[in-house]
Amino acid sequence: MPGRVPPFRLFFEAMFLESFGRLGPAEKKAVDKAVELLAADPRHPSLHVHKARNVKAKYREGGEGVFIAYGSRNLRITFEYGPVPGMIAFRNCGPHDSCEKRI
Repeated sequence: MPGRVPPFRLFFEAMFLESFGRLGPAEKKAVDKAVELLAADPRHPSLHVHKARNVKAKYREGGEGVFIAYGSRNLRITFEYGPVPGMIAFRNCGPHDSCEKRI
């Protein structure tokens, strides 16, 4: 069995930080929890991570993929791998519709 993978380092883009600032306390708590889970294990089943369609990544580290994770039933977090190996760049967060439109 492979050894435990160290957690990813985190990079928060300006759009993510702005979106996070507009969330309420309960939403912020849900996003914080999802970010912690993503850093430790991006394949955690509760995150329901899936690839975003028709969106190109900014960083080459993770290929061309941008991913969407669930912070809660109605909250989404968009991210990609990069800008350097072992790092996750968080692009946006917020309610389902607005978050995915502003990927």
